[in-house]
Amino acid sequence: MDWQKKADEIAQATGLPIRGMECSNVEWEPLLLEQERNGWELIYLAQNEDRAFLFLIQPDYWDRASRALLELYLTPAATSQPPQSIAEQLASWFQGLLDHPGTPPPRSVQQLTWREKRVIFLVERCRNESKWTWESVEPLLRDYIPDIQPTSLIIPLNPTHLLLIVPLSVIGTDGREDTLEWAYGLQELLACEVLDSFRVLVGPPFSSLTDAGRTFIELYHLSSALQRFRPSKMVAASWHYPLERWAAMLPDAVATGVLQAISSVRALPALSTEQKEALETLFAHQLNVSETARQLYIHRNTLLYRLDKITEATGLDPRHFPDAVLLQLHLLFGQN
Repeated sequence: MDWQKKADEIAQATGLPIRGMECSNVEWEPLLLEQERNGWELIYLAQNEDRAFLFLIQPDYWDRASRALLELYLTPAATSQPPQSIAEQLASWFQGLLDHPGTPPPRSVQQLTWREKRVIFLVERCRNESKWTWESVEPLLRDYIPDIQPTSLIIPLNPTHLLLIVPLSVIGTDGREDTLEWAYGLQELLACEVLDSFRVLVGPPFSSLTDAGRTFIELYHLSSALQRFRPSKMVAASWHYPLERWAAMLPDAVATGVLQAISSVRALPALSTEQKEALETLFAHQLNVSETARQLYIHRNTLLYRLDKITEATGLDPRHFPDAVLLQLHLLFGQN
């Protein structure tokens, strides 16, 4: 359907001001706000999977009978596409936020309100060769989450990412430990039942869709950072890995410059997989040697021996904060 041509034909036939405007599904609401400030009114909206066409009129020139006939004329042509569900509309909006972070929620779902806070989970499939779809996983999620309808939302974004919006009462409290524990349980459920590799990321509780959009952007950037720097991490929260998120957002030229600057201070040799594991675990536990040894399932003296070997090879002692900073930056920019 050529919507622009249809608008021109109506204008020629009636002599009344009508305008047709085409844009993406992400852009149509900001465009409408701008047109309304200029005196135009939306009379009909036609949408498909990724495009929107707006019919706008100057309301002072259209009487009630003319408006009714216009709506009647447009309705059959515009209803060839089935209406989108709330989950589909939210999926389009969330994905559009990655390119246009300030886009407000769609008008059709702005009235979506909750009596209690919600928690958002970003579920990512880590292998793309599997044949299953998100639709086949939805029954599993509905069985796992009490009373998921209508208070919770399952929102497939694309073949690799799915959003899950859950009432806070399902999780228990708004404490970080509780939300993170729930994320671990969700990841384990999916990995065991679907027999595939999943990453689950969680954000803090929120009360509005606008806050949900901001949290989604944070989780998406965290996902990109983990894919690059911590691919073995399958569960994380938006308040984790700030250094990795910062490094992932740097342009390639800047990252190269950082690595060159580190090398100018001290040239470091390549580290073995065992050495990198020891350093990353030590950094994750705030340079606590005893806790690091427990996490690695080795004796404390064994860990001290490995750290001493790193000091011999690099001239830097990872147990001292200034040296640890250089070593961690070296791991981020030199090994990835």
